[in-house]
Amino acid sequence: MKKFLACALALTLTSAMFASCGSSDDSSSSKAEAKTTTTTTTAATTTEATTTTAAPESTADSTAASGTESEGEAAKDISEMPATLKNYEEASVYFKKDMDVASIVEPFAEKDYENDESHVNLSIEELAGIPMLKVETLDQDNGNYKIPKIKFHMEKFFEGHEADLEKIFTIKADVVTKAVGEFTGDDGTKSLVPGNFMGAFVTQPTTGEGENSWNDLYDFGEAEWTSEWGSYELTMRPGIKDGATFVNSTEPQYVSLMRWGIPNQADFYIADLRFEDEDGNVIACANFGK
Repeated sequence: MKKFLACALALTLTSAMFASCGSSDDSSSSKAEAKTTTTTTTAATTTEATTTTAAPESTADSTAASGTESEGEAAKDISEMPATLKNYEEASVYFKKDMDVASIVEPFAEKDYENDESHVNLSIEELAGIPMLKVETLDQDNGNYKIPKIKFHMEKFFEGHEADLEKIFTIKADVVTKAVGEFTGDDGTKSLVPGNFMGAFVTQPTTGEGENSWNDLYDFGEAEWTSEWGSYELTMRPGIKDGATFVNSTEPQYVSLMRWGIPNQADFYIADLRFEDEDGNVIACANFGK
C-alpha cells in the first residue's frame, strides 16, 4: 500500500509540471513543488513523463538506484553510492577539484532571481571518494527551497572538436541527491532523507541567430524516503526530436537541468555526463576525461 501511495503521489506531482520556452538566459520551467505526506518508511519511487514538446517516440529514460529499493530494507550508507553510478567507468565529462566551474556551468538568473529560480552555489566536492559537481540551493520561498536551474556550456566541452556536437544522439547523467536538513512529515516525524527529486532535463542548441531553442525532453520524478541519499541515472535522446540536437558551432549551446522546489534542504551532485552517438558509442570530450 505504501509503494502504491508513493507512486500515485509522484505521478500526480509529475503531471502538474510543464515547461515554457525562452532564450539561453531567460528560459524557465514552471515550479511543481514536491510536497508530500509520506513518512520515512515509503520506498523509493521512479516515474517517467513525456511533455508536449517531446517527440512521439520516447525521448527519455530513467533508472533509479536509490539508497533502498524495497519496503523494509535498511537504509544504506553513502559508501555504497559509487557502485550505483551507471556511467562513471566510461563517461564523456568528469569533474575535478581543480577545474574552473564557472567556465563550464552557470545558474539561470531570470530578472536577477526575482522569479522561481534560486541562487545556487556551484562547487566541486568529493562524495564517497568521487569528485562531483555540487549544486547547493540557497533561497527559500513560502517555506520551500526555490528551484535550482543550471546550464552546462556544450561549446566548452567540445572546444576544438565542435563537429562532434552534431553527432550527439543520447545524453546521460549520474545524479546523487543528499539530505542536508531534516524533512518533517505531516505527522511530525523528522528524518534525514532527500525526499522527492523532480525536475526537467533540457537541450538548448543554438538557432544560429544569437538565441537558443528550448527542448524539454525529460520531466523526471524520483524519490528517496529511507536513506540519506539517492542515486539516479537521467537519460534523454535529443537525436529523435527535430531541432533538439546540437550543431557544429562555437556559439553557446547548453544542456540544462533543474529540480523543482522542495520543503527540506537537499543538495544534488552530478557525477558525470555521457554523450553517445546513434550507435551508442561514447563521444569523448578530450579536456574533460579522467
